[in-house]
Amino acid sequence: MRRLLNRKQRLSLVTFAIFYFILFFICRANSARDPGSYFFQPHEGYRPTYSLTRIQESLQYLSRYNQTTITPTDPHNQPSTKEHVDLCVGIVTVKRPLAQNIDSTIASLIDSLSQHQRSQISIHLLFALTTPTDHPDYNHPWVHNTVNRILTYETQNISYTTSYLRTLEGNKKFTPEKSLIDYALSLRSCYDTTDAPYFLMLEDDVVAQRNWFPTTTQTLRSIEEWVRRGIINPDWLYFRLFYTEKFLGWNAENWKVYLLWSLAATVAVAALCLTLRRTVRPAQEILSNTFLGLVCFGAVPAVIMLYFASGRVTVQRPMRPGVHLMNRHGCCSQALVFPREKTPAILEYMKNMEDATKPKPVDSTLERLANEHGFDRLAISPPQMQHVGAASYKEDEKKWRKGEYSVRGAHGVWSMEFEKAYSEYEAVPYGGHMVDTYWPQ
Repeated sequence: MRRLLNRKQRLSLVTFAIFYFILFFICRANSARDPGSYFFQPHEGYRPTYSLTRIQESLQYLSRYNQTTITPTDPHNQPSTKEHVDLCVGIVTVKRPLAQNIDSTIASLIDSLSQHQRSQISIHLLFALTTPTDHPDYNHPWVHNTVNRILTYETQNISYTTSYLRTLEGNKKFTPEKSLIDYALSLRSCYDTTDAPYFLMLEDDVVAQRNWFPTTTQTLRSIEEWVRRGIINPDWLYFRLFYTEKFLGWNAENWKVYLLWSLAATVAVAALCLTLRRTVRPAQEILSNTFLGLVCFGAVPAVIMLYFASGRVTVQRPMRPGVHLMNRHGCCSQALVFPREKTPAILEYMKNMEDATKPKPVDSTLERLANEHGFDRLAISPPQMQHVGAASYKEDEKKWRKGEYSVRGAHGVWSMEFEKAYSEYEAVPYGGHMVDTYWPQ
């Protein structure tokens, strides 16, 4: 090595090695919560912070509605007039094997609302069980004190027999088909019994940030304005209030783009070094052909590898605060806002998918609908909701039981940005983010 490289060249390499060593540990620390990073640490990434605060706050708030012993409302005696609200919230709840979270879900929606804001929302809760009293929360006073409409299979005009629904209930392989039926029932309830321009469909294991309602309504007004100005395609199917960074990393289908930029970076460094060698006399002693080979085929690839190892969410920040076009890599169906005018098409498509040979889950069905009709999908960052469920049918229940945290978003269906954003900015109006930016890419 001494014969190949002179003193200045060796000093340059030692300097780079020290710089790279420091950069490595900086990237390692910054990428601990990025699930697409080589340095991802589940202990940090899945650590619940703000969501725990919201669960505690919401349950404390809900306790006041659970004090009074009342006679449960007969689900058949629902208001007959159409509700005049700005937003209808549809929630499907089932008896989950590990933990029920429907109480914190509903409480987190309403605990920070003013009386006027609460009057602008109608909450419809479907107990998706053939025997709804089997649900642990069905007869709790808070349900009847906080929910606008309590739905069961008996109260809905459905063509399915009880025995058929019971068959779907009892076998996990029918979960996708049953989820489509339940989702459509809840969505149709909002469509038929309210005149709301937007419907928010939630799963029964999410928790909302404190200012979710003003942020969401403000953002929907911004979207309407952007549609009028031609910035956003008027044919958008849904507006996502939850996403997980798990699917926002480097994607295999873009490998040609990554390779092209890597080669371009290498060529740029080589061109810069050659230019310096020709124009700067002191550089001629350092930038020999051997040294250039070490730089272009050693140092540059090492930096590029560190860049990709750090994770796309860390180095590119693809979900900056604002509204994003998210036609790919959006997951899952925890919290979606649908415009009223798209609802008939959604209901018809779901009905067709129920009869398909192999029905897909709700999120996959919606993506297929959007792709077939060219509908855009939008998402807000940071998310307004967090998935706090113990496990989902897509996840390994045994894996959850071994988990470190009881609130862990089914080991992957989890938003790291939700925990970070509102822990830092929760004292600022609208959760710390005024949504006035649209990101088309």
